[in-house]
Amino acid sequence: MLNHFLTKPFDGLSRRNFYKDNRFVLLLWVLVTLIFVIDSWATNRLNNYLIFENTFRNLLHERSLYAFYPQYHGDVNHYGPIFSVLISPFALMPNWLGLLFWNLFNCFLLFKAIQTLPLSKNKKVIIGYIAIPCLVASMLNQQFNAGAGAIMILSYTQFEKRNGFWSAMCIAFGTFVKLYGIVGIVVFFFIKKKPAFIGYLILWSAVFFVLPMIFASPDFVAHSYIDWKNELVNKNIANIAGAATDISIMGFFRRLLHYPGLSNIMFLAVGALLFMFPFAFVSRFSKRKFQLLILSSVLLFPVLFSTGSEDCTYIISITGVGIWYVLEKNKGLKHVLLPILLVVTCNIPLLCFPQFAKANPLSLSMLSFPYFLVWLRVLFSAVKSQHEFADEMDAGILPRLAE
Repeated sequence: MLNHFLTKPFDGLSRRNFYKDNRFVLLLWVLVTLIFVIDSWATNRLNNYLIFENTFRNLLHERSLYAFYPQYHGDVNHYGPIFSVLISPFALMPNWLGLLFWNLFNCFLLFKAIQTLPLSKNKKVIIGYIAIPCLVASMLNQQFNAGAGAIMILSYTQFEKRNGFWSAMCIAFGTFVKLYGIVGIVVFFFIKKKPAFIGYLILWSAVFFVLPMIFASPDFVAHSYIDWKNELVNKNIANIAGAATDISIMGFFRRLLHYPGLSNIMFLAVGALLFMFPFAFVSRFSKRKFQLLILSSVLLFPVLFSTGSEDCTYIISITGVGIWYVLEKNKGLKHVLLPILLVVTCNIPLLCFPQFAKANPLSLSMLSFPYFLVWLRVLFSAVKSQHEFADEMDAGILPRLAE
């Protein structure tokens, strides 16, 4: 009976088309996660996780959440104060065990979020495969980016399932942990009962603002938000000055043009206008395909236009690429652009020629360019003629709207 319980979830994986089963994709994701957890154990490369788990200890002792603690780890924390509460269950474990469950948590959270998308099982399988190269980078670096991407997806899918209360929670939590989450607010355009949704956002924002005060004084927590703002400003300045973490579209053009002083303002202004342009087509708000294209844009935009983007951050955007790919009708375009994107995502220069890559930052920041092309295509698809939205997901079906 025990053997039946353990093997039942994987019944059918021995069939010829096992690779088309979401359970097989999950198995691959878990294997990737375990491989890089073991690699981190073997090489004692736990720095990022040590930064994270130390934030909970610092919260308890009311030490700065954003100071440098060289006796424990390199670099500093860049996440909001609520993150120290999120990491607390893992921080209570021995570091080797906490790292294991931390990476598995992020892996399962993103996988589950993808399963909530209003797409067929086959399309979810495809997205799962497309995400694997970026999953490798995310698990290798022990980052929360997979979890951040999951929360952004859930911001939409909870709305789509008429759970405005939980959608607002995801938006507020994603924003308080990592500012990328704020872009999830675009579901507000699709919400029918906007006053109630605003109330939910205010409620959850208050909850996440005060939640760290369970472990530390209100004065310390309030000041921590100021410290967080200052840390993000300083990090942005350092990134523009040439840090390798600026793998954004701005960083790409700065390095391509050999113009490190090229301002973010122009890029952000143009990017924001392009991002918001599809919302001029109000009549399409009820179309599920339009909503999914907007979700794809939401997952791509903040990574492309953030100076703090790293290769491991693109686990957020790769899910947006996956959504675009399963919706794209131009087979020639998607069968050319996706392979190029995946090859670039593997970051071959960094893997095979690390010294060259670090000495030539353009070889790193070029990772952003194929994602940028996909984002432009997503925007074009969202604004093209109305009749093209009458596809297999919409035909004869009035999409549900959030309460």
